[in-house]
Amino acid sequence: MNILLILIILASAAGLVATTRTRSAQIARMAKTNGCRFDREKDSVTTEQTAGRLEFFTRYFHQYQNVCTCSDNFAFIRVADDNIYMDDNPKTKPIPFTIFTAELKKRQFPALKIAPIDSPFAPSQYALMKTNIPQIDSRYRIHAPTPAAALVLTPFIIGLLKTRSNIYMELNDNALVYHENAQMPLAQFQQFRFRAIQILHEFENVIVHLDAANPSATATLTPRSQDSADTQAEAMLKALCTVQNSQSTKPSGWRGMWIIVLLAVLLGMSLLSWFILNNWITR
Repeated sequence: MNILLILIILASAAGLVATTRTRSAQIARMAKTNGCRFDREKDSVTTEQTAGRLEFFTRYFHQYQNVCTCSDNFAFIRVADDNIYMDDNPKTKPIPFTIFTAELKKRQFPALKIAPIDSPFAPSQYALMKTNIPQIDSRYRIHAPTPAAALVLTPFIIGLLKTRSNIYMELNDNALVYHENAQMPLAQFQQFRFRAIQILHEFENVIVHLDAANPSATATLTPRSQDSADTQAEAMLKALCTVQNSQSTKPSGWRGMWIIVLLAVLLGMSLLSWFILNNWITR
């Protein structure tokens, strides 16, 4: 009887130790250390409106676990494990990603999407752009529907894209989603979080300067049909051409005025000469 009781106690202790070493338990401790709230499961990691604007959340089915949530004066931030089901087949195993999301409280991001070329999330309905940097264009598809998006590609972000090939980031309206196309091992979980926060802070600095220079530089995009990508690209080019044409019309207008003045002077000189000659001949 005593032996059985000892075995039960030992088994319970082993079970308790095993429970504290699970992924959920260890992430929960990390969340507490970082002053974050921890949820073992959650239906969503963004608001419903935000999820509808980001293509990452509109593709496939997502199941969120080990969700860490914290907040500062600038944004609500979450880090979570995302099990992504590519189809509705019950036998299909999910693809696990660790994702970072942020929702700004008062500002907006310029719309931008960056994904590895071989990522299932690489296709987009927005206009495709090239950086003319071989290390980036050979690895990533970058969709920048508005000219302001190019300003987000700071030297820090460009350097990150040149040295890493697994980055996915998407910005639209007030939301950011970032991941590295994999579930982070526990040993790298904190590093992933710090790297994502560093990227967020980089974007924050850009947005503050954008808003100070031109509050309308950011844009909210609503998903459209596939045909709208070409339309958007044409509209962007047309807008740029319109700006160039409007700037070039001012010099041509001044040139026209100078020609009229010159002609008037010449005409006046001709009349004056005719008057002088007639009076001279008369005398």
